[in-house]
Amino acid sequence: MEKILKDGWTLERETGERIPVSLPHDAMIEEKRRATSRTGKDGGYFPGGIYVYSRELHFTHQDLDKRIELLFEGVYQLATVYLNDEEIARNTYGYGEFTVDLTGKAHEGANILRVKADNSLVPNCRWYSGSGIYRPVRLFVLPKGAPTFLKVRTLSLSPAKIEVTSDEGSEIEIYDGNALLYKGSAGEISISDPHVWSPDTPYLYRAVSKKDGGEKETTFGLRTISYDAKTGFLLNGERTLLRGGCLHHDNGIIGAVSLYDAEYRRIKKLKEEGFNCLRISHNPASRYLLEAADRLGMLILDECFDGWYLPKNYHDHARYFFSDYEKELKAMVEKDYSHPSVIMYSLGNEVTETGTKKGVALLDKMCRYVHSLDDTRPCTVAVNVLLDVYFKHGLGIYRDIGKYKPVPLPEKRGYHEKKAGSAFFNYWTCRLGKLMFMMSKSKSAEKIVDAISPAIDIMGLNYGSSRYDIDIVRQPDRLLLGTETMVGDLYYNWERVKKYPALLGDFVWSAWDYLGEACIGDWTYHSYKGLPLLAGQGMLDITGNAKASMHYMRIVWGFEKNPYLGVRPLNHSGERPSKGAWQFTDAVSSWTWHGYEGKKTVADVFSLAPKVRLVLNGKTIGEKKTKNARASFKLKYEPGILKAVALDENGNETGETALRTGGQEPVIALLPEYRDLKAKEGNLLHLEIEFRDQDGNLLPYIENPVKIEIEGKSLRFLGLGSGLCKTDETFSATTHRAYRGRAEAVFMTTDQEGKSTVKVSSLGLPAKSIEFEVRK
Repeated sequence: MEKILKDGWTLERETGERIPVSLPHDAMIEEKRRATSRTGKDGGYFPGGIYVYSRELHFTHQDLDKRIELLFEGVYQLATVYLNDEEIARNTYGYGEFTVDLTGKAHEGANILRVKADNSLVPNCRWYSGSGIYRPVRLFVLPKGAPTFLKVRTLSLSPAKIEVTSDEGSEIEIYDGNALLYKGSAGEISISDPHVWSPDTPYLYRAVSKKDGGEKETTFGLRTISYDAKTGFLLNGERTLLRGGCLHHDNGIIGAVSLYDAEYRRIKKLKEEGFNCLRISHNPASRYLLEAADRLGMLILDECFDGWYLPKNYHDHARYFFSDYEKELKAMVEKDYSHPSVIMYSLGNEVTETGTKKGVALLDKMCRYVHSLDDTRPCTVAVNVLLDVYFKHGLGIYRDIGKYKPVPLPEKRGYHEKKAGSAFFNYWTCRLGKLMFMMSKSKSAEKIVDAISPAIDIMGLNYGSSRYDIDIVRQPDRLLLGTETMVGDLYYNWERVKKYPALLGDFVWSAWDYLGEACIGDWTYHSYKGLPLLAGQGMLDITGNAKASMHYMRIVWGFEKNPYLGVRPLNHSGERPSKGAWQFTDAVSSWTWHGYEGKKTVADVFSLAPKVRLVLNGKTIGEKKTKNARASFKLKYEPGILKAVALDENGNETGETALRTGGQEPVIALLPEYRDLKAKEGNLLHLEIEFRDQDGNLLPYIENPVKIEIEGKSLRFLGLGSGLCKTDETFSATTHRAYRGRAEAVFMTTDQEGKSTVKVSSLGLPAKSIEFEVRK
């Protein structure tokens, strides 16, 4: 028996408050943000805390003769598990899964399970971590001789052969849908009439291992991977360029919880935009995410750690690294092994230890250890060469003042927005990309890369694209990967990915916006008040809306043939934003800005054409050569038609895009992603809310608060938010300010059938309602 322990939990906070909750659950997203919180900008000013989850587990006399286990997919962090008031397990790493054996510890009847998640020691993460049991908990009650593992890998495609390994004496069954293809012993198994798994055809089979009345099951796909500096990354024998993006673990408005619908939605939207690979940064992927990636055909680079033994902040996991790292690597590999989507492992992100002999020796040891567990996939490490160079010179090193003490730190003095300090910081941040580019070419950087490369299969470079041309010549057998890059550098990077087989792909930071590292990427206007909350670095914002930078990527990848045309927001004309290094524009694809006539703006045009022309109401504003597939024009807002025209070398028009001014009368538009809802606890409904004119044109200058009301018991409200990076609002409230004319509400279906009505209102506009019917 396998059961997900979703309901029946009680959460006790440090205040003594006890409330019923369903898992997975993020306790941090429900906390009140405060300027004095030690998590600061990195954690979005959410405080930490201690949270105790409890529920009853009932076992029969027959159950006690079986193997009883709990699988915790993620508890943040410092988890302690108690059964009937006896401590039975501990786990320190908040991003790693762990199994707890209850065999011989449980008794017949009711047992009390308690899980303490201690996230009071902050800061311990460089982004929003969430708190509590944020991933599912699974209970297994199985015969003691039941299979304990089942692994499947593809040996060849022609003929199609797989290797299945499981416990000795297990009987293996292979299914294509409901059709039984094979029944017999583990080992090499041939598959007749095979269907190959790929991003275009994500076909899945099912394997079952049976023994002593118990069974274990996994899905798998038929696919092969290989890497070579002369042929590149081969998927099923064909060279595949990795159009990658980095992805944090949180699900935006609903926090850190991992729900299948939320993970599926993110993977689906990112694939529709053109990504074929995601680097799960900087911690192992959830099981739900991998399941969605398998089904949708998204390649995955799974990463285990953001840091090793040198802390990046005071209460960092580095304090436990040497006692934990092999266990965490093993857990990641065993979780990933049979997933066709997983093509590579990353052993660390920007770990400056790689600038030392000790660190390189550890990297070599970790790589060999992972290969002992899985020799089918290569390993990489994401190296920021600039940071390693600084480290060599004694700069950028975290140093404790006195002996480390695992006790909560005092609160900070508070958040104060000082433009002088922000301007100073932003001055250097805006030049960080250039600095990284130049420093990565230095002789010091070359020595560091040469020392690291032999210890790893693929040399991962964060913001180190200046090394590409150099190392392709110097080290022709070295495999390279742009593990983290800026979107503004994509044109330069992608030309080299296409040219050099040894350069396997490019991973932009970041594919989807996230909580924490607040305002580091966005163009932040000081007219927005409140605490920094979102990073603003995503190609898609937290609601899943594609930004201008995502369209730029699609242009460079060759998916959009006509030019992209957008303008800097007119409702901030005259303001000087703080600009992060990760976004080169905040353009909006709209020419509807009522009330801003005569205001200055900048139009951004993206095109692979050598030249572009900008035309406003039939008058040419200008004609420019594109540089890195981009050109910008200054102009004043005048209602009408704004048009971008792509031109070839001879001035012939090859494509165009036009933006037209819409009407002035705003209405609320409700855009649900799904209307066919099932009465099953856990299914999500994302409802997009937009301010539009009567003809359906977005009105991006309207950023009024929207209010949600819900009637009926078949839907439960989870959260409301927008892509606004600075705000004092919470996602759990039923009122939230829109951003660029958009907001989003998230609901969960309950187990009750029936109709539920969602009503949305905003500042004197006619309210809009939408009805949903939830069926069994």
